Amino acid sequence: MDEQWGYVGAKSRQRWLFYAYDRLRKTVVAHVFGERTMATLGRLMSLLSRHPLTW
Repeated sequence: MDEQWGYVGAKSRQRWLFYAYDRLRKTVVAHVFGERTMATLGRLMSLLSRHPLTW
């Protein structure tokens, strides 16, 4: 997983891109945009729960 930061119009309106990348298939498995909060991370983890994952 990784994250990327950006803003829309003003730096006070920060938005983050969180994504999970499959290194073997070289593809993004899931992604979400939002604030840098546990709720946004939870949305990504929910999407990932639908995929068979190994660490």
